[in-house]
Amino acid sequence: MTQKRPAFTLIELTLVTVIILAIAGLSIPLFRHTFSDLSSKDAAFNISKLVSYAREKSIINRKTYKVIFDLNGRKYQLFESGPSAKGPVYVKEKSRFGKSFGLPQGLSFYDPKTGMTENAEGEFKKQVVFYPDGHCDELFIGIIDKGGAGYTIALKGFGSFVQIKEVKVER
Repeated sequence: MTQKRPAFTLIELTLVTVIILAIAGLSIPLFRHTFSDLSSKDAAFNISKLVSYAREKSIINRKTYKVIFDLNGRKYQLFESGPSAKGPVYVKEKSRFGKSFGLPQGLSFYDPKTGMTENAEGEFKKQVVFYPDGHCDELFIGIIDKGGAGYTIALKGFGSFVQIKEVKVER
């Protein structure tokens, strides 16, 4: 005599597999959007921290510092003023913050004032200069993804905090 053991039928296993695949298929686009939002938020946070660091270094070291944003190349870098008889010459900052930082894949800079994301005529750069007395130039720069969602980073001169705002840009 054979004894019947409880088991799943092929129909039950197929049905469960179809349900799992349907749930996975619906959730992948949601995760992709969330990851894109997190990477743009992280990039905006990193830029704001580098800008704050540059301001603090300029006050502490009594030197002029500047952050240059290469909008076409999707990179940004910190420079410090070096000795020169003809005026300020900027060299890469010597710490790990002097390296060239790039935006994650799928993100690009844009200029909130003009709405431009790149310039076909070559270099398209923005910069913000920090002076030893604590004041700095104004900075308005944005980071957007391919869908136009992103963040604007603003710094408005003496004693102001770096502001990060979420934006949606029409492309």
